[in-house]
Parts: sequence; structure tokens; C-alpha cells
Amino acid sequence: MAKQQTLKTEVHYSGITLHTGLRAHIRLKPAPVNTGFVIVRIDVDGKPTGKALATNVIDTHRATTIACGNSPVHTVEHVLAALYASEVDNVIIEMDGPEPPIVDGSSRPFLEMINKAGISKQRTDREICVIKEAIWVEEGESKLIIIPDDLYRISCTVKYGVSILDTQYRSLEINTQSFFDELSLARTFCIYDEIEGLMKAGLIRGGSLDNAVVLKGDAIICKDEMRYPDEFVRHKMLDIVGDLSLVGRRLQGQIIAIKPGHPINVSLALKIIEKMGY
Repeated sequence: MAKQQTLKTEVHYSGITLHTGLRAHIRLKPAPVNTGFVIVRIDVDGKPTGKALATNVIDTHRATTIACGNSPVHTVEHVLAALYASEVDNVIIEMDGPEPPIVDGSSRPFLEMINKAGISKQRTDREICVIKEAIWVEEGESKLIIIPDDLYRISCTVKYGVSILDTQYRSLEINTQSFFDELSLARTFCIYDEIEGLMKAGLIRGGSLDNAVVLKGDAIICKDEMRYPDEFVRHKMLDIVGDLSLVGRRLQGQIIAIKPGHPINVSLALKIIEKMGY
């Protein structure tokens, strides 16, 4: 049985956030066995904490939001994806605001933080969620199902109907190396026609071509060239890794996703928790 793992030392980063547009600091710290992923709002009186579990999610509109007492923490999925892919089981995530830095819109900067800190093996066995039968959720055109498998895999299709470029498919075994090579550089993205509505909703205040890709018709607007030819579906898979880490255990099973997003990702995590009796 594999053992739980944490960081060897603490590490920190600061930068601009995506939706609130504020400058924020994030610090990742080693944690004892069976801690899981715990977020701490150090800027709030009493330093409220919240476990990164699907049962503690309070919003999934354009990002995944965790409750730390009465204080929210938005857009946690990129950090959680990097922690899960690095096989970290226990960590304290300290933040001095309601959102971590968006950096370049991918998970790679957080992987680099974790690699800088190093990984330390602990003495307690790791808990693994082994899927024994199909579990699925449907929300409109979005569908997610997880079925038994010997490993952890994600097969994902996206189609938004606004461009010949927005229909993409990819299937990948999820492990530390495959995540680093195939998913971690994929940036967050949006459809051009959504931008005005997002801004009116008070979102993407820190959004720019430094941290996002914009799809406008058959054109792609980004600061540099696309990092992968199918970067959109890869980012959706990255988000699935982060959101499904909210089950609170390592996963063994194959996820088949059609037009995924944070709401249905978290719904599947909740259903797994319910079905498995966690």
C-alpha cells in the first residue's frame, strides 16, 4: 500500500487573481497525516479554515469556491490539480485573500512551487477510492460518468458550437508525468461573446491575455501561440483533476466527460462521496 505524502518545506507565491483582480499571496505548508487539503484565510479574524472537499463547495460559477467558515475562497481548482497530480495528500494552503493568483492561467506555476518544496513520504497508508460500478451525472448537454478501471484516466470531449476549433477530444492516464507533460500548461479560456457578461457580473477583473486564451469565431486570441493544438480540452481535463480531488482520496477509475464544467464536476465528486459512503 502506498504511503501518504506531504511537502518537505513550505513555499509561497504572490500575484494577481483572475476574478477579483487583487494581488494575493499563497503559501503551501507541510501537514500531518490524514489532514488532506486544508485552506486557511489568514487575512480574516480567527483565521478560518476549510477542507477542500466537495461537501464544502459553495459556488461553481466559472470557478470552484470553497467555504472557510463564512469566508469564501474562489478559483481553487488549478492549485488543487497541481497538488493531486504531484501526489500530495496533506497540505495547508494559506491565503491572504479570497482567491489564489491566476499566474498564467495554468497549473504549471503551482507544480513548480511544489517541486521546489519537495515531497516527503509519511508513515500512514494512503486511502484510495476504487470505483466498483458506474457513477454518473447529467446537467443539460453536460455528462460525466466514472467507471471501473485499473488506473485513473480521463476521456473528455468539448464542443461549444461557436467555432470549428472548439470541438476537441482527448484521453489520458492521469499521473504525475502525464499531467506535467500533457495538461499542466493548458490555460483557462473563454468565448469572446461571454466577456461583457462576465465583466458585468464582477468577474475576470484580473483577466488578460497574460493568463487566458480567448476564442472568437474561428480565431484564437492569446499572447503567445497555443501551447497544445487542443489546449481547450486539456484545460477542461486539468479542471476535472482539480475538482475531482474534492472527493478527498486518490481515484482509481475512468472518467468519461462530455462538455464538463465546474458545476457538473463537483456534482460527480459529491455523488462519488455519497455512493462510496465517505
